Amino acid sequence: MYPFKLFFLLSCCLIPFSLFAQTPAQTAKNIDIDLYRYLQKIDSWRWRQDTISNVDSLQKANDAFEQRLRYYTSEYPVTIEAKFPSLTGDNVAIVSSADDLFRIYSWDTGLGGSKVAFENVFQYKVNDKTISDFKPADSTEESRPTYSYSNIYTMKANDKTYYLAIYNSVFSSKDAGQGIQAFTIENGKLKDGIKLIKTHSGLHNRLSYDYDFRSVVNLKVRPAIHFDNSSNTIFVPLVDGNGKVTDKFITYKFTGEVFEKVKN
Repeated sequence: MYPFKLFFLLSCCLIPFSLFAQTPAQTAKNIDIDLYRYLQKIDSWRWRQDTISNVDSLQKANDAFEQRLRYYTSEYPVTIEAKFPSLTGDNVAIVSSADDLFRIYSWDTGLGGSKVAFENVFQYKVNDKTISDFKPADSTEESRPTYSYSNIYTMKANDKTYYLAIYNSVFSSKDAGQGIQAFTIENGKLKDGIKLIKTHSGLHNRLSYDYDFRSVVNLKVRPAIHFDNSSNTIFVPLVDGNGKVTDKFITYKFTGEVFEKVKN
């Protein structure tokens, strides 16, 4: 992967000057078109992994798309509210907070096989500036997460704004996982090290469960982890010993400091 700063400087030379003089709507549209060109390069190599050279080409296509996405989402504040119809219609999930200060982009790299390897770009706004990176500033993850984020809930408490993001994992054709992860923006940085959820093993910044995808694949409404703003409660589907998702939920309610499990 090329260093981001080098890519940033090269990109500045390649962006037409007219882009800076356009309306926000025109700018967003042109960025959408350009990013889609990079996304198509991923798709063109996705099904051609029969040689090491082709796999390398797919990796380079993913690197180029990520770098381009990080460039635009850092340099153009309009992107944090842009719809990007070309991207969302072609394997890119974009989820935003209710206050439009935090957004996550997720896409399938095509490199994971039956265990899907997702990549993410986290974008957030501080004053009039947008910032983006591939993980939060205080992340303790040794490697980059392979999640696809599907929703962001916004909760205000103790003069702070917390973002509760729902993420999904695909481990195999039948094994999957889902969770909720807490973020906040403090001192101009996106952080996910906040210990907001209390379980029997201590305080954590996330809560997750694994399940057999076959237990929900034919359901019209699939039980899923979610957050209720009116009661400040997290609902986690109960999974039985065979990995089957039931119609019952385990609940964690915010006490004013942390989320704690509600005793039935």
